[in-house]
Amino acid sequence: MTKDIRGLKGQIVTLQLLPDAPGAPVVTGRVLGTIEAADGLVVTVEPSGAPGKRLTVHEHHIVSATPA
Repeated sequence: MTKDIRGLKGQIVTLQLLPDAPGAPVVTGRVLGTIEAADGLVVTVEPSGAPGKRLTVHEHHIVSATPA
């Protein structure tokens, strides 16, 4: 899924998240970027309806990422 998520940069997506993830269970917003971390990829999203707000989610918390 890492390659798929990197390809979504700049797009508006819907992320289905595990229950313990920030923003769970679902976040829709623009993927601002990704960062490699020791425990995997970290995705930064600007949630729709919250301009300027940033949400970071570790890839292992993402169940699916679908372009909106």
